[in-house]
Amino acid sequence: MDFDLTKELRDIQKAAREFAKGEFDPDAVLEYDQNQEFPSTIWKKACELGFVGMHLPEEHGGQGLGLLENVLITEEFCRQDSGMGIALALSDFGSEIILRHGNENQKTRILPLITGGETVFTIAFLEESYSLSPMASTARIDKNGYVISGKKEFVTLGSLAKHMIVVCQTRLDDPLAQSVLLVERDAEGVEVSSMGEKVGMRMIPSDNVSFTGVIVPQENRIGEEDRGYYHLKEFFNEMRVETGAMGVGIAQGGLDRALEYSKTREQFGKPIANFDAIRNKLADMYADVEMARLIAYKAALSLDNGRTENGAILMSKMIASKTAYRVTNDALQIYGGLGYMKEGHIERFYRDARVLELFLEPAQIQRNMLADHIIGKKT
Repeated sequence: MDFDLTKELRDIQKAAREFAKGEFDPDAVLEYDQNQEFPSTIWKKACELGFVGMHLPEEHGGQGLGLLENVLITEEFCRQDSGMGIALALSDFGSEIILRHGNENQKTRILPLITGGETVFTIAFLEESYSLSPMASTARIDKNGYVISGKKEFVTLGSLAKHMIVVCQTRLDDPLAQSVLLVERDAEGVEVSSMGEKVGMRMIPSDNVSFTGVIVPQENRIGEEDRGYYHLKEFFNEMRVETGAMGVGIAQGGLDRALEYSKTREQFGKPIANFDAIRNKLADMYADVEMARLIAYKAALSLDNGRTENGAILMSKMIASKTAYRVTNDALQIYGGLGYMKEGHIERFYRDARVLELFLEPAQIQRNMLADHIIGKKT
């Protein structure tokens, strides 16, 4: 069993690290975060260099690589800056569903827009009840195609994406009978409104999107009729791992900064890194980050190799999100009063870490799913 990355993977990791260090200007980052502004200029550069959509096929502008490569890039970006890393990682949110279940026409139409930096992409699935089955949003078929009615909440990048995937209930007699539809944001009957200010993840808008009699051609259905629940479930597995990568990167970034600060900040004539209270914190932080990284890499490899390890996949997000929050909290403590100030930057890592446990689904749901997996209960 070899835990070392291959030369190709190390090269990708190094390229992502160098890009992030060169492009994530700390002063600009503070402005993006304060203004809740998506970093369009940096995102376009990331697209040009192939960091966005790396997992998409070469014929559609990607590089045909796997989830592990995506994980390495996301980790390095979030390590350099939590908000910027999350924004770039989620700029193609939902593209995996088109990749896995779209037909060739849909792939040719949409995927090059993502890899070419022409548009961000998103998926709308959450509703007020947070229930994924059944959904209140419905899509009925008539002579013109599907007619969508309903409302989605917490739609990532909803106000910026030219196209979005919308998951709707297509049969009322079966809670799991849903379909995945490709919708243009500017289609008649689509209304997008901001959900307002957020504590973290501020470079990405979170929006309400309502659909009032929105007509979508039948050829815009992605995947099988009434199989949307299962397509979404598969997509969640990939996103749990990528969220785990965000957590690992944010935690490592917090550790990096705390370590550097503890070596330069002096008390009683010596660096605070020499005091046992700080040393113990740093040791615990380091161990937590390493454990989170190992499980995230294992989960990514399991999906790349075609063997879905549900336990590792669930733990990748669960452990990494807790680790990110715990490590950045300890980093803030090491910084002391400076850590509470925006100019210290660590408080942003702390705020962004907090959202990871809530992203996709709450941590309690993941623990229940992991418990079901452990006892052998099918879900």
